[in-house]
Amino acid sequence: MYDDIRTALQHKRDELRQRISKIQRNLRSTPAPDSQEQASERENDEVLEHLDDSSRAEMEMIEAALSRITAGGYGRCITCGDTITTERLTALPYTTLCITCAK
Repeated sequence: MYDDIRTALQHKRDELRQRISKIQRNLRSTPAPDSQEQASERENDEVLEHLDDSSRAEMEMIEAALSRITAGGYGRCITCGDTITTERLTALPYTTLCITCAK
């Protein structure tokens, strides 16, 4: 029933894994010996750490959605139990709330 959404979620999860891997490689790179360059690199590291955190959080939501698809609970609002519209699931496939409860 949700095969297209499952495929899209799996694809997005794979993209996030690649992004996280690249971020981690960049964070582990050797710092520049110049103190001015080090300051700039530290600022870049802060941005990378934020991107890493947000990517990991999104991946967790995707994993949870994939688990709900497998378990048969996908598409139901966790607050009221109503069906989440297909339009909402297509736009935000890892949502856990119907539009009414999200407001």
